[in-house]
Amino acid sequence: MIETVLAIVAIILALALAGVSLIAYRKSHLRAALYLIIAFLLMAIKKILEALHLAAWIERDISIAVGGLEVIVLLLFVLALWKR
Repeated sequence: MIETVLAIVAIILALALAGVSLIAYRKSHLRAALYLIIAFLLMAIKKILEALHLAAWIERDISIAVGGLEVIVLLLFVLALWKR
């Protein structure tokens, strides 16, 4: 139960941060903000996949997809900080 609540909170936070990054991108047109939008959206997708994996009806192993999304998100964060 607590895992589901934490996953929902993480999804909401990731989407909120993507929204804030979108507002920042519209005002500044900085490429770093665009990287952050993509990173936060991918983070939300990752958490959705993990939350669906908690459901009993999904039996597939999603560790490769989740691991790949984590690497992409981290690379986008590095790009956002580096290209500043």
